[in-house]
Amino acid sequence: MKSILLALVSCVCMGAAAFGAGQPDQDVIAAVEKHYSGLTNLAARVVQKNYYKSMDKTQKFDGQLWIEKPGRLRLDYSNGQVILVNGKDALFYSRKSAQVIKKTFTDFHHMNIPVAFLLGAGHIRDDFDILTPDPAKPRVLELVPKRTGASMKKMRLVADGSGRIADLTIIDKSGNTTELDFTDVREGIEIDKSLFSFQPPKGTEIIEQ
Repeated sequence: MKSILLALVSCVCMGAAAFGAGQPDQDVIAAVEKHYSGLTNLAARVVQKNYYKSMDKTQKFDGQLWIEKPGRLRLDYSNGQVILVNGKDALFYSRKSAQVIKKTFTDFHHMNIPVAFLLGAGHIRDDFDILTPDPAKPRVLELVPKRTGASMKKMRLVADGSGRIADLTIIDKSGNTTELDFTDVREGIEIDKSLFSFQPPKGTEIIEQ
């Protein structure tokens, strides 16, 4: 549980010019925004790699993701961890520690959940300064939060020709990274509404924050 919850930390927003990248292709940005603003739901396989700079250590997780707008998300990891967002609360369950941490939230961009970015990806120009690290790769975008207190220093995403995000990397102030690769992506499908509720096993400790 701690490995996921600490994957992102709050930091002071840095200016876009600090990274020395070029101006992005507006058509690429528009394609990403159009794709996600029109998206109602999706399911995907996720491979997540967390790199901790101070320990020079990488941890790898894989799981199944479901998203349904507005504001619902579930990510089941193969190691027994579950992240659930139901539109009002975020739940973090760890089978190993037999605990559920429950948090109330009002802003996806301040949540320590990397995949929650996809819920608001239809409006990235509202929330981020956007650059292109390599002009030869216009579909690789670097995003810097406009607001202070965001849960990331910067984010890098790779989009395909339709605007779908295939790879997402988030960098925090300490140089730790969270990389997410999405495969077997299915959009506009039937999703069982019961997925967005979670009943922890008997004996699970529930911690509200």
